[in-house]
Amino acid sequence: MTDYHFKKFLELVQPDIDFEIKDIPSSPDYSDINSWAATPNSGEQQFYVPDPSFTVNKENNLVDVFYIHPTGFYEKCWNSDMDRKKSAFERTEIMLGNQASAFNESCNIYAPEYRQATYFSFFDKKDNGKKALDLAYEDVESAFDYFIKNFNDNRPFIIAGHSQGALHAQRLIKRKIENSDIQNRFICAYAIGYIIPDKCFDDLFSNIKKSTSFNDTNCIISWSTVVEGYKRSREKTPYWRPEGWTAEPMYQKIFSVNPLSWTSDSKWHQDDNNSAIINKSQDYDFTDQLSIDHTGTKKSIGLTRIQEFSASVNKESGLLETKGPLVTNIKKMKFFSGDLHSFDMMLFWGALRQNVKDRIAAFL
Repeated sequence: MTDYHFKKFLELVQPDIDFEIKDIPSSPDYSDINSWAATPNSGEQQFYVPDPSFTVNKENNLVDVFYIHPTGFYEKCWNSDMDRKKSAFERTEIMLGNQASAFNESCNIYAPEYRQATYFSFFDKKDNGKKALDLAYEDVESAFDYFIKNFNDNRPFIIAGHSQGALHAQRLIKRKIENSDIQNRFICAYAIGYIIPDKCFDDLFSNIKKSTSFNDTNCIISWSTVVEGYKRSREKTPYWRPEGWTAEPMYQKIFSVNPLSWTSDSKWHQDDNNSAIINKSQDYDFTDQLSIDHTGTKKSIGLTRIQEFSASVNKESGLLETKGPLVTNIKKMKFFSGDLHSFDMMLFWGALRQNVKDRIAAFL
C-alpha cells in the first residue's frame, strides 16, 4: 500500500467523535466464558495446526499461556464492543489460528476478548487514541487478574501478545508481574510486533531481562519483521511508560531477537524449521479491513508452499530483516509494502513452537 493509499485508508477509519466515557461499550465480565476468545475448553481456532503431523494438547499441560490478540478493529469508534457477530471478533479468531496455535502443543491457552482500541488510535495526534488504549489495557489487566485467581492454579505461565497485544503485554508485565509474588512462575513473554526502544527497556524493566539465548527465562522476547532494506515511513508511535504516554520515534534502535537463532546478532540465519504458515480459506478475503459483519466462512492454516528464507537483526534499527524465496513470494501479495507486520508470527510459527518447548524445559 502506497503512502497515499494508506492516508486515504486512515481517513476511512478515523472516528468522527472524541473519546468520551459515556460512549464506551459495557465492560466485560471475565467470569463469563463468552468474555474469553479462547480457553482450553472453549474456542477452536487456537487448536489449528497446518497438518496432522503436529501434536495438539488442548489441556492438562504443565504451563499456561496468557495470549493477548492484536488489533482487529477498524470501525469509526474508539473501542470495540466485543460483539461476536462483528468482523472484529472474526479477526480475533483468525489470530488465534495463526498465532496462539503456536502454543497448542505445550500450553493451556487462555485468550481474553477485550475492548480493543481501534486501529486509528495508533495514529491519533490528540489524546483520544491513548485513552482508547488505556481502556483496552484495563480489560487485559482485569482478565489477567481473573486468570491468575481462577484458571492458573499456581502453574508456570507465559505471556504472549502481538502488535496492540504486545503493547498491553509490556504494561502488564511491569504492573502485575515484575517484583510480584507471581514472578517466580513467570517463564517468559513473547511481546512481538510492537517496538521496545532500547533506551526504554532498562528503565522499564529492572528485574526482567532481555532474552539472549534460546532457553532464557524471566525474560522478554521481541521482534518486528520487514523485508531486507525496508525503512518504516511512519514517524512516531504511542508508547506507555509508568510516568505516562510518550510518542516514540519509529526509526530509533529497538530491542529485537532473531527467532531463527534466538540471538540479537546481525548475522543472516537460515530457517531450518520449514514450518512457516499461511492463512487458508476459499471464501474469506484476509486483506478486507473495512467489513463490519462476521462472515462465518471456514478458515484454516497451512504450511507455505515455499519455505526457504533467512533473517537478520539490523544492527542500526533493530528491525528483523528477511530475504529469500519465501519473502520474494510474499512481495507479490496485494497491498504489500515491505513491512511484514502481519507475518511476524506466521513466518516463524514453527521456530516459535519449538522455542516454547525449549524455554519450558529450561524453566522446569
